[in-house]
Amino acid sequence: MLNNRKELMMYRLAGAREKLDSSKLLLDNGNYKDSIGRSYYAMFSAVRAILALDGVDYSKHAGVISYFQREYVKSGIIRLF
Repeated sequence: MLNNRKELMMYRLAGAREKLDSSKLLLDNGNYKDSIGRSYYAMFSAVRAILALDGVDYSKHAGVISYFQREYVKSGIIRLF
């Protein structure tokens, strides 16, 4: 597939953007539950883009979330609030 980490990150960010755009269309048309689902996957894809820079990936959502929480949130690199 893509060998370069930065290329993989950009590919995943483009996917995240596409999902976010879809979410907005769904929201504007009153499809709230589907919009929430697309929003979740947009954020998930964006986090996977960050992990690509670290050369890390997981097959399950829990692994992605756990790694991001440990390496980026608890370390203070990314502040959620």
